Amino acid sequence: MQPVETLSDLLQQLQGQYRIYDMGCRLGKLSSTVFKAFEEGRKAYPLPWLRHAWVGILSWSPKTPEEKLTTPTIWFLKLPLDERGQLIQAARDEFLNQLLETIGTNMLDKKASGQWAEQLKHSNLAFTPDQARMAAFHAQASLTLEQPASSFYPAVKEYMAKDTEHQSWQELGLQGFADFAMRLHQQDDWHQKINHLPAPVLDTLAAQLENQTLSHTLAKAFILRGQASHEDGEKVACLRAVSQSPDFVSRQKWLIEIMGKEQMVGVELLATIASKCSQDLATDPLMDLFVHQCATDQGVFNGLVQELMFQPKLRVKVLQAFRADKRSPALMQAIGSLMGQTQS
Repeated sequence: MQPVETLSDLLQQLQGQYRIYDMGCRLGKLSSTVFKAFEEGRKAYPLPWLRHAWVGILSWSPKTPEEKLTTPTIWFLKLPLDERGQLIQAARDEFLNQLLETIGTNMLDKKASGQWAEQLKHSNLAFTPDQARMAAFHAQASLTLEQPASSFYPAVKEYMAKDTEHQSWQELGLQGFADFAMRLHQQDDWHQKINHLPAPVLDTLAAQLENQTLSHTLAKAFILRGQASHEDGEKVACLRAVSQSPDFVSRQKWLIEIMGKEQMVGVELLATIASKCSQDLATDPLMDLFVHQCATDQGVFNGLVQELMFQPKLRVKVLQAFRADKRSPALMQAIGSLMGQTQS
């Protein structure tokens, strides 16, 4: 047996298959090559959030014609990062050593899986995803394992297919929306429904669509609803829904519209932009607008801007915005306070 020095080593030695997912700002696949390079200290984590790498790992034994698929093993880990976004390996090593001492490498054995779950429960690296992210993970797992969607899926699919505005939606299940979003390519065109979705449905659906790449048609419909709304909550939902759309031009125009006005942008909107649309902030006009908006509240500025500076690609853009010729007095004061705090 090869020595087990990382979680990647352990996963590769399992008698089965596995998938790794980033679960920080959204649910997304993480290649085993990228994760291994991160664990070995050769690369920073590509999608850090709150100074951790939030990962979900799905592991299972492949089924054969003679047997059913075994119950998969699922674990969620938040791995601490240093100031460069790289793994603090001591924390991972301590956890891995405890795990190997308890159950060895036979992770897919039914008894061992129970021991693993117990070990994970007492680890400070474990976390429990919120309900929306957990639903998305289960929807992804069902696709990966070639299992059917949940029993909540048909009702949601039927609801989204109908054109009437006053359908009953209160009994629709969260898992059904997750399954609907995860199978987005299987759905008929429903963009005309977006403008009539009740706010709770819009919010629930958007939390799942943020994990998907929307078509230009769907993205445009969400942007139009967000632009027409006077409620920050609806704008947040629509922004989350289109955050992974390849139509970045339309999304960035809307972001400029949101942040380019003189009135202060709400904290929830700013936090959504920082977490869900961070790739858009890599453009100079948007980063400039963002830091100026955050500067109206020192606490918001410290929290959101520091989080962006933790990401190497965005740190450069933040520092460029700090050195720009046109800086408001509020921004200059916010920068001074932030720098004073980090140097003390």
